[in-house]
Amino acid sequence: MKLEVKATNSPPPSSVLQHAWERQSTYGKNAKASQSRFFCLRIGILVLSVLATLLAVTHSVIGEILGNSHAAIKVIHLFLLLVPIILSVLLAGAVKFDKGNNWILLRGSAELLKKEIYCYRARVGNYSDLNSRDALLANKVKLISQRLKGTPIHYTSLSPYEGEVLSKNNLFNLFKGKGNKPQEEHNKNDDKFSDLTATNYLKLRLEDQFNWYRKKTRQLDKQLHYFQWGVYILGGIGTFLVAVKQEIWVAVSTVLAAVFSSFLEIKRVEATLIAYNQAADDLYDISTWWSSLSDQAKLDNFELLVLKTETTIQSENAGWVQEMNDALTELYGETKKLDTESSHEFKG
Repeated sequence: MKLEVKATNSPPPSSVLQHAWERQSTYGKNAKASQSRFFCLRIGILVLSVLATLLAVTHSVIGEILGNSHAAIKVIHLFLLLVPIILSVLLAGAVKFDKGNNWILLRGSAELLKKEIYCYRARVGNYSDLNSRDALLANKVKLISQRLKGTPIHYTSLSPYEGEVLSKNNLFNLFKGKGNKPQEEHNKNDDKFSDLTATNYLKLRLEDQFNWYRKKTRQLDKQLHYFQWGVYILGGIGTFLVAVKQEIWVAVSTVLAAVFSSFLEIKRVEATLIAYNQAADDLYDISTWWSSLSDQAKLDNFELLVLKTETTIQSENAGWVQEMNDALTELYGETKKLDTESSHEFKG
């Protein structure tokens, strides 16, 4: 799916559209930061769990050889005391300050805003009325931001604040690597404000999202295979250790296998891989359908093209929000969803 972007003659950038991009960029930037904090914390907890088991086994094995009074044993014993303490502190901090709620809510809100922005720029649906589309977009931005009220988002500071990125130049800086996606994933031909033709929309929205899905599926496929093979190999190592009468080390291989499985569950790698592949296939089918139309039919069906594309992307996003809610619910043993009202809104 390779298309050339054609220039459009559009009115000067709307200040409402600037504010919408600004808020979308703010949510996207902070979602990425929150995601990094969450996974760094969870990975740290998993690493410490392995370390605690390794220290316990090492202490037992070396203690039998050198005796409990040896200096090395005392050092290991000290770390054996410290690691569980640090682990308990991290677990308490994870439960109190960052369960992943912020990441999910901000990502969902950023994607909803992006949907409205592209509908606005394509002038479809209620946005076809040039006299009222600014007011409609402003109201949509307000509604999406209101969904975050009362959530953990307002217990943190969003950076940058919206007022810090008001100018168009600053917005472009966000799009050049400081926003949600890396610099190379943003199309340099898009000024982010011009109205879109069908060709432009296909290139800047549908094809860009399709390529993003395909890139992510390759990454997720590697993760799934590496960690699944890791689980199987560690299971074989455990069996071997039993065979050579080194049962004490089986605990280490077992906890490592559990860590690999936990990582796949926390990230919902398999479910996300399936969802991204399905969304990419749907977008490809939409592109194929569009290519089959005559020129006149394309003019008549541009709105349908936009609505089909945005529905596909938003359906994947809603499914992702639900999957991650389920993952965090299992992780923390909660019976209540992170934010039921917000999840329902994302699905709409």
